[in-house]
Amino acid sequence: MRITLKQLAIFEAVARSGQVARAAELVNLSAPATSMALGELEKQLDARLFERVGNRLRLNSQGSLLLPLATETLHKVEQIEHLFSSPEAQLSGTLNVAASSTIGNYLLAKSTVAFCQQHTASMVDLNINNTQAVINAILEFRAEVGFIEGQCLDSRIKVEAWHKDRLLVFCHPGHPLAGQTIEPKELRGLPWVMREAGSGTREYFINAANTLDLQPIEKFSFSTPDAIKQAVRQGAGLAVLSELTLEKELSRKELAIIEIQGLTLARQFYRIRHKSRNPTPLCDAFNQFSQRFLNLAP
Repeated sequence: MRITLKQLAIFEAVARSGQVARAAELVNLSAPATSMALGELEKQLDARLFERVGNRLRLNSQGSLLLPLATETLHKVEQIEHLFSSPEAQLSGTLNVAASSTIGNYLLAKSTVAFCQQHTASMVDLNINNTQAVINAILEFRAEVGFIEGQCLDSRIKVEAWHKDRLLVFCHPGHPLAGQTIEPKELRGLPWVMREAGSGTREYFINAANTLDLQPIEKFSFSTPDAIKQAVRQGAGLAVLSELTLEKELSRKELAIIEIQGLTLARQFYRIRHKSRNPTPLCDAFNQFSQRFLNLAP
C-alpha cells in the first residue's frame, strides 16, 4: 500500500467541500485528476469513503474513520515544513565543533558562549584537542567544522585560511638569554619543553627550527599550554607557544621572550570540513558570527 500525502489532501478537500469540482479548486488540480486520485485511494484502502447524496459527497463510516487521521497527518507535515523553513529553526539544534588547543581555548571558547547567548535555541559542542585529533573528528563525521593550527593534506578535507597567529620562544625571566636577540647556534644543546606529538604548534616550530639547524632537545612534553608555561616557570627549559597564550604571563613578567635571528614564527590558522558534507545553516551562522565577534579578517 502506497498512500500519498497528495491523496490524503484530496480526500480531506472532498470531505470538507462535499464536491469533487470544489475540492479540485482547493488542491489546484483538474476535476478528473481529483476524482481519479480519490478513486485510487479507495482502491488502495479497499473501502468506499463517500456516499453520493444528490450532487454532493458525504462521508460514510469508513470515511469518517479516516478523516481525523488524514487531517492529523497533513497537519504534522505542515509543522515539519514550517519548522525547517523558518529562520529560527535554521539556528536551532546542536553543532559539533572541533578545535586545536590554542584556537579552542583562546578564541572559540568565548565566541561559542556569545553565539549561544544570542541564539538560545542552539548549542555548540566544542571539543578541544590537538590538530591531528581535530582532523580525525572531521574524517569520522564527529564534527561538522574544525579549526586547526597545523597542516592538513588529506584530500577528503576542504581547508580554508582562517586567521593568522605568531609563535613566541620564551623562558624563565632569570634565564641568561631572557630578553635577548640571539643567533640560532646559541640555542643548540639547550633543553626544551614541547607540545605533544600531533600538535600544530609543535609541527610548525620543528619545521622552522630545522631550517636553521636549531637542533632542539626535547626534555619534557605536555599537551596543554598551561602545563608548558608552568614547567618553564620552574626552569625546565625553553618553550614555544602562541602569543595568544602568553599575554598574561608576559605582562606580569613571569616569563620572558627570546628573539632568534632568522626564525620566522608567523603561522596560519585553518578552518576545515569534510568535502562530502555541506555546512548546515547553523554551521554557517556560527562561522560568520565567530569571524565578526573575534574581529578576524575574512
